[in-house]
Amino acid sequence: MRIFSTILLLCFLTACASPTATPPTPTPVIPTSTIPAPALTGQWIGAATKPDGTTASIQVTLADSDSESKLNIEPFTHLWKLMLEQNNEAVHFTATSKVDEPFQEIEFTGTFVNGIFSGELNWDGTASAITFTPIASVDKTLLEKYEGVYRFESGRALSIIVSPEYSSDGLYFFSQTLMLTDFDSGALRGLYPLNNTTFAVGVLRVAGAPFAGKVQFFTDTQGNVTSLKWWGDVKADDDGQAAKRVQYNKEEITFTSKDGIKLAGLLSLPESNTPVPAFMGLHGSEPGTRDNFGAKVMAHYMISRGFAILSYDKRGVGDSEGVYQEAASDSNLHKHADDATAGVAYLASRPEIDAKRIGLIGGSQAGWVIPIAASQSEQVSYFVILSGPVTSTFQEDVFSSYTNDGETVTQYDDAKITQKLRGMNPGGFNPIPILAELKQPGLWLWGSVDKNQPVTFDAENLQTLIDSGKDIFSYEIFPNGDHNLNSSPHGLFDEIPYSPHVLFYSALTKWLKTNMSKEK
Repeated sequence: MRIFSTILLLCFLTACASPTATPPTPTPVIPTSTIPAPALTGQWIGAATKPDGTTASIQVTLADSDSESKLNIEPFTHLWKLMLEQNNEAVHFTATSKVDEPFQEIEFTGTFVNGIFSGELNWDGTASAITFTPIASVDKTLLEKYEGVYRFESGRALSIIVSPEYSSDGLYFFSQTLMLTDFDSGALRGLYPLNNTTFAVGVLRVAGAPFAGKVQFFTDTQGNVTSLKWWGDVKADDDGQAAKRVQYNKEEITFTSKDGIKLAGLLSLPESNTPVPAFMGLHGSEPGTRDNFGAKVMAHYMISRGFAILSYDKRGVGDSEGVYQEAASDSNLHKHADDATAGVAYLASRPEIDAKRIGLIGGSQAGWVIPIAASQSEQVSYFVILSGPVTSTFQEDVFSSYTNDGETVTQYDDAKITQKLRGMNPGGFNPIPILAELKQPGLWLWGSVDKNQPVTFDAENLQTLIDSGKDIFSYEIFPNGDHNLNSSPHGLFDEIPYSPHVLFYSALTKWLKTNMSKEK
């Protein structure tokens, strides 16, 4: 009742008041502008559909100025300039290129709302929905802490390394942060940081989107990395699959070759209460080092299987003495064989190593070195050759000149070149007479589209040895495997960044169980 009376009194006073005595209260003006949306900056990755129907990983770097905004199509090193427009939540950008480049025009129209950057991307008339994921920047010293071997309860093991920096002919060959290798499936993936501990799993070796899952690293109270978790979906928030970090020891060592050359090595030792089997790891023709990409991943594989491995800087490379030579001359191959046997002798001297189970492993040119070393050292019990020759250096050179080692697209007939090699006499160094005398079990692993090795001819020569009584030898040829035993359509060098898998781990694991078990 009091409220009602008050209202009546206010109405009465208003009606009786003189209009000139009290001016009316002005109507408040409501502002029409809103708070601007935050500027869209940073690095983002999304999956787009190309005109041919395939999917490409699009990476955009957005900045306040057009001159700094760029677009990249993984794994290309080329950056295209972006014309970026942002009006509050609305976002639009375009990129144009030349006739001989992957696109004529890429146009995006979408929004940036609540941290989600999505919309429609039009690639030369082909439109697809796209959502961009923000990619963080992580210091390399932190990335290095994550390097190691991780094992799930099932026994499945992963290798995590900091990706090497390598590009050629306008392509990146490795992801730009971390790289994951799954020793069960052979999957090799780039990892893309979402923050300091969580990484999206790329769909290919050097392509992120559409992401194939995520991994998160965990540390103890002292900051030591202890484990990771894997999710098959980058958006998953369940418990994931846990993998513990495998503890092992690394030791920088030196050993001396037959001619007095001192070589720098890295010994990787699994934790064990009893002596473990070991391998001496050899390089191909390249100036290999003890901690390069291949050596790191091979060490992780061996550790995951309970093997020690000694990797080293080739003579004249890194911290090793001597002069580096690439040529596969008889004298150079024998020098490398001397280095290999010196490494084997060093392994045999270590109490942590089972001296009766020491092998040699290496690829490409090492396929000539390993038979020499195995013939010279009774301490070599086994050997594994990856994409290595069972033919003379002369015949291999003829094949490489025919295929250009996969550096360029070359129309070639495998049957034709194989027939030509059959009709040639061996020249230069020929490993076959040495192989015929070896007593150690050996395994050769090849890829069917290897452009550096005459695989068909190699396998024929090896099969002849096996048929003659060398049943201690075995081999496997992987369909669509290149010289590095990556999955590859044609074995070409520029197909490597797109490769989703390494092919040989399962076959090698099976052979090791059969030939290097303690019972043997």
